[in-house]
Amino acid sequence: MRHILDFRLVDSHKKGWTVGKSVQKSGKNVFVKVDDGRSNGLVQLVASKEIANKVKVGSAIQAVGSLEKSLGSQQETEFVANELRVVGQDENARYDDLSADNLRKKTHLRARNAQFAAFLRLRSAIFRETHEFFMSRDFIHIDTPKLTRNDCEGGGEVFDVVTTSSEALNGSEGVKEDPMYLSVSSQLHLEALVSRLQRVYTLGPAFRAEKQQSHAHLSEFHMLEAEVAFVETIDEMCDLVESYVQHMFSLLDSPKFQPELKIIGYGPTSPVPTNSKFSRIIYDDAVKLLTSKGSKVTAKSGLSKKNELDLVKYHNNLPVFVTHYPTNQKPFYMARTTDETSTLSFDLLVPGVGELAGGSVREPDAEKLKSRGCGIEWYLETRRRGQPPTAGFGIGFERLLQYMLGIQNIKDTLAFPRWYRHCQYQKMVKIKNRYYVIRMITNDGSQPTPHKPLIFRELMKLAAEMFGDFGYSILKMSLSVRVLDEDVIVLRVAEGGNKYFGAILPCVHKIDKQPMVLQTIFIGRSMRSCEKRLIKIRQDELHSALKQCTTTETRTQILGAIKEICGKPARIFTDEQRKDQSNS
Repeated sequence: MRHILDFRLVDSHKKGWTVGKSVQKSGKNVFVKVDDGRSNGLVQLVASKEIANKVKVGSAIQAVGSLEKSLGSQQETEFVANELRVVGQDENARYDDLSADNLRKKTHLRARNAQFAAFLRLRSAIFRETHEFFMSRDFIHIDTPKLTRNDCEGGGEVFDVVTTSSEALNGSEGVKEDPMYLSVSSQLHLEALVSRLQRVYTLGPAFRAEKQQSHAHLSEFHMLEAEVAFVETIDEMCDLVESYVQHMFSLLDSPKFQPELKIIGYGPTSPVPTNSKFSRIIYDDAVKLLTSKGSKVTAKSGLSKKNELDLVKYHNNLPVFVTHYPTNQKPFYMARTTDETSTLSFDLLVPGVGELAGGSVREPDAEKLKSRGCGIEWYLETRRRGQPPTAGFGIGFERLLQYMLGIQNIKDTLAFPRWYRHCQYQKMVKIKNRYYVIRMITNDGSQPTPHKPLIFRELMKLAAEMFGDFGYSILKMSLSVRVLDEDVIVLRVAEGGNKYFGAILPCVHKIDKQPMVLQTIFIGRSMRSCEKRLIKIRQDELHSALKQCTTTETRTQILGAIKEICGKPARIFTDEQRKDQSNS
């Protein structure tokens, strides 16, 4: 290499930015460190003061010259310019001094920061490697629509697409068009194509209208989603997810990734085994493990973020698959076990992030889908037209970057982060919400069984029947099912729609096929107030049950539940119960 540098190398044009405190004058020359933005290295540019006297830190320059062997010891080559032109000046070049918080507020300047620029190059490389991984395994890439009339998850957390065009609002013949949303997931569209193409995937934007300002949520993000035909078990999908994650982590040791990783200074919080399988645990066993370790979780409540991270910790801080979630926690499209109590589903939990991936075997029976509230006719038709068993998964690309690179805040994983509070209408008017705590009461005293999408669908159906398009639209924009806890639900609705919502509740006579009525027991202005009331309701129920129990075993169980909720033992005993307790 040194022998080659003895010769004059010609690189006639150089374009880039002067960075850091890199403009130095010595004798008749000016020495400038130039960043071309495409690589991780800086090039030293040497020019006479006559042509470089206007160069300052942060300037955008164009130079004509040649690449020569450097006379200095800090670099092997340098660019000697005989022509130089300043094409842009920076009035305040302080990029590297800006904190991450300030850079999030000025996202248009983030790429000027050398560390963040290196991250963006690394993100692009991981993006490319993802495509190569799937295409090398005969997957076909599909561009799925981002405007859709289908709310995939059915929970109401979608962005409605609206227009000010009178023709669009009224339709070509004065009929209102069906609602249009930003896509929550590409899954349903991929399922439609996999019946013929067998292995398909997409990597593109998805949107969730969840008002979140945490370090782990975005309203606009990228989703990697894949669907495979002729799959009937969870294990095959888990193997595919596992091999993809392991492959991505193996790239961190490759020479082409190391220079960028060195600049950003990030790395995974824990190692990932690339030659051994990830642990797998059934949901019910995961609940038992968490309970045995003192965590607060039940089979029906679902896993919180803390529960997920605890499970990872109990598996040596390594990735773990949790499989066979209860049916009341998962959407309609997931296939179920023969006893209809669990779904053929899985989540991949990883350190620092929690849930990274989720997937399932898809329900192949059109009638079962319809009975669960699916009203998407084209989706039902795919089942009637010879579609084989299929399965698929989705991975949040930004969460993967968080996990791979040890990035704490998900808003630092993409150039222009978008989250709910940045929406324009939130700045224009502060939306006040009402939270309804509602008890579901069945006619025969049985346990209510519906899940969130079915509740949401029934309420919106009544809204359309009672108030037409106007009332339907108002509720559709704000109504969402926030909590489903056995026989109690918490619903959120914007203040402007609460009068329509209040009129609908008495008219609910069934959800899905189960007869029931909805009884409002509390209306609050925040989820926190609803949480307090719900805890109080459960406490009262347990105290009532404690008064009526007749056996020591039952009483011990109830006392344990009360202690878990209240933090202290209950003191409601009859004289006979006090005597039994002292004897025991």
